[in-house]
Amino acid sequence: MHQHKRGWLWAYRKLRSWHVSAVQAFYRASRYILTGDTGSFPSHGGWRKSRLTRG
Repeated sequence: MHQHKRGWLWAYRKLRSWHVSAVQAFYRASRYILTGDTGSFPSHGGWRKSRLTRG
């Protein structure tokens, strides 16, 4: 099975598409690469709480 590589840029773009600020997206994408988890954060203009994990 072909596995897509989900790197820093993918995470950053995903977070930005969820209306997360550029600074917050930079931090969360970096954390995703280092730990495999962004932790919980407000997204979608503050209407949701989201999290990206490798799994």
